[in-house]
Amino acid sequence: MAKLELTEGLETFEKAARDSGDSGELLVIEVQNLENAVVSLKETFKGAGANAYSNFMVKVNECQGTLVEALSLINTGQAELYKTYNTSEDTTVADSDAAGGDNLDLAWGGTSGGGSSIA
Repeated sequence: MAKLELTEGLETFEKAARDSGDSGELLVIEVQNLENAVVSLKETFKGAGANAYSNFMVKVNECQGTLVEALSLINTGQAELYKTYNTSEDTTVADSDAAGGDNLDLAWGGTSGGGSSIA
């Protein structure tokens, strides 16, 4: 049975997921730090300042929600790409097996024969 090993692609997906997760956590922490730094000032505002503070806190909460939603969409997209990548790899292996080949021939570079080939 032929097995296509494309570990470099898998490592790329893993690194992207890890990096986006780390970056997302840092962004969420920074927004929380901003909120924590300002919340202690709440009692110092009166009148228009108190209204501005309330509006600011609403915006911070909206920002947090938007950020979490965007990070979730990134994670979902990465998971879908990873699934598609694995499905494509499995299909390539199955097609090779069905053709009776124990050796997969991978070619890069287009159809004009200008690419390199790995057997």
